[in-house]
Amino acid sequence: MTKIFLLTVLMAASGLQARAQNPLAPRVLVVFDRHVKDSLNVANHYLASRGIAKSNLCAVTPPETVTQLTWLQYVSSIKTPIQKCLNFVGPNQVLYIVLSYVRPFSILGQNGKVYALDQYVADIWDEYSTTDANPYPKQTHPYFAENRAQANVYQRFLSFADYRAQSGALRIYSVWRLDGATPALANGMVDKALSAETKGLSGQACFDRQFGAITGVSDTSYGAYEWDLHLAATLAAQAGFSVTEDQNSQEFGTLPAPNCPNAAIYAGWYSLNHYNDAFTWNTGAIGFHLDSLSAMDPRGGTNWSANAIQKGITITSGAVSEPYVTALSHPDGVFLHLFRGGNVGDAFLRNSRWLKWMTVNIGDPLYRPFPGGLAPFNGQTPLSSLAIVQ
Repeated sequence: MTKIFLLTVLMAASGLQARAQNPLAPRVLVVFDRHVKDSLNVANHYLASRGIAKSNLCAVTPPETVTQLTWLQYVSSIKTPIQKCLNFVGPNQVLYIVLSYVRPFSILGQNGKVYALDQYVADIWDEYSTTDANPYPKQTHPYFAENRAQANVYQRFLSFADYRAQSGALRIYSVWRLDGATPALANGMVDKALSAETKGLSGQACFDRQFGAITGVSDTSYGAYEWDLHLAATLAAQAGFSVTEDQNSQEFGTLPAPNCPNAAIYAGWYSLNHYNDAFTWNTGAIGFHLDSLSAMDPRGGTNWSANAIQKGITITSGAVSEPYVTALSHPDGVFLHLFRGGNVGDAFLRNSRWLKWMTVNIGDPLYRPFPGGLAPFNGQTPLSSLAIVQ
């Protein structure tokens, strides 16, 4: 009995190790706070789970505070140490930077505006923009996919690795956090991603629009996000999901809007700095809420992302300050990229217009919910009804 038991344990451990291997693991830099034990523990859990080498571990020492870093604090305690780590691992080798239970989440720019710390790390070599603090970004980053939802026109699939391999590509990074109200929740986001990759992500797809019938909505300004949500719902249905697309002005969970049980994917809007407990999140669920403070503090408070993490979501994204609607992640492009077989680290960067701005991504960037893609979006000719820009 003892030998059989030991053999079973070894076989299970071997299966876990095989499952965790990822060809992009060497391309992840994991950043932890040297002065915070929980930060190192979460980092080590991620390294072990994904098979990332300890040489890809990077120590920083920011002030442990809920308030914004000053610009000088950011440079000395975040920017400079991470640059040194990148030079050690290889700045062109790294694609993803994961902040492991590290605070704070934002920077107070020299112009007095609040920015996401993560999005400054994304352009840590200042190749996208040399300005310390932009009142408003002047350009779209080059990996962004300029899709047009109402016209049903989408850019071709391009992984971030393939973009970075191109001659003249900028050394930008997809930056993520493992975080939440507790270290256990941060670790759980990794565990659930691995589980969903093995067992598959299933459940319903929910999209919360606001403006009524889509035929009366112009694909401009706020209406552009209505079209993004509508096309996301259309694409999810074509991928085989049961879809709830609500057009009431109320959020999911506030009548007459429905709830969203057994959620696999979600995007919608809008109550500022608020989470309606209208969801049950399936293992591997991906969801984000389009509001200006949706990830103001992933550790707690009333913001959407913090509460979704506590309720069990696996991947989320949000803003630490007013991003303007055009700078929020575009749900149609995010989910289409995933349906094509991409990972979340690529999907959110490819469908977020600006760097050095307001957004924070939370979860494991290596997570591929649909490793083989989903028909009709995988294969050589993904869905003829889409106009693909080559």
